[in-house]
Amino acid sequence: MLGRRRFLGLSLASTAALLLSERPAAASIARALSLQALVRASDRALFGTALAAESRWEVAGGRRRIVTHTRVRVDERIAGPDDGSELWVRTLGGKVGDVGQIVHGEALLLVGEPALLFLAPSADGALSVAGMAQGHYPVRTAEDGERRLRPSPRLGELIGEGAARELSGRRLGEASALVRKAWDAR
Repeated sequence: MLGRRRFLGLSLASTAALLLSERPAAASIARALSLQALVRASDRALFGTALAAESRWEVAGGRRRIVTHTRVRVDERIAGPDDGSELWVRTLGGKVGDVGQIVHGEALLLVGEPALLFLAPSADGALSVAGMAQGHYPVRTAEDGERRLRPSPRLGELIGEGAARELSGRRLGEASALVRKAWDAR
């Protein structure tokens, strides 16, 4: 039989081992949207570059939140209406003064960074990223020198296969062809 001191010692050692071996939890988990579902949720798909961003307090979803409006230059329209050479995209989160809000799972459009965007009007008509971060794919130059799509920086953990797995790592031409094919099939 264990003595009281030995039992307490083992209990403390076990607890310490558990605390030291913990892994951080994922910020968000969402069901993956297929490319077809992402296309159905969008009314346009395009390659665009964020030119400027403004964050401000607004009422969104019935609550006062920080919202960022990003001016996006349309580099290539893949599908949907031709809105001209620039448009505004609204995302949740941002920084106003000393207050910042992060919305996990929301697209993060960085000024100067080109991206593939799936966009849809919200209830009030403002354009937002369809599927939040699942509808945002930054373009980066890969080690092989090719420009390829990457997952959105705030994309949480996804359950199941979806557009993020299908599009991430693709060259721009390949991605355009996949999106056009899905668009034509909707």
